Amino acid sequence: MRPIRVAAMVLSVLAAPACNSERLQECARLTAAIQPIYGGTPSAATVDRVGGEVSAMKFQDQPLGIYAQNYQQSLTVLANTLRLRDSPSPPDGTDDVIKEKLKQARIDREDIQRYCQP
Repeated sequence: MRPIRVAAMVLSVLAAPACNSERLQECARLTAAIQPIYGGTPSAATVDRVGGEVSAMKFQDQPLGIYAQNYQQSLTVLANTLRLRDSPSPPDGTDDVIKEKLKQARIDREDIQRYCQP
């Protein structure tokens, strides 16, 4: 039983650089796609575009895929709320929801950046 464990450990160490390289490439694509959201309050069109780019990405790295999915869900709510704000009579609290969703998107981005550090 012990030789099997040692063999598994050696294989995982040898495979790690390839996986890490792939993860870093996926991280680079994701962080580049989400960059337009930051720098003030984005428009609903910008948020929709970024959300579409994120949702179209396929990830081999499962945790990164989950981070991207959560981020995309935050963007969907943010885009809908931005459109609501631009309507003729937005409901009270719309700006507060926008601030909260932008804050959540920034926290999600920080989580992604922390996960993507080599």
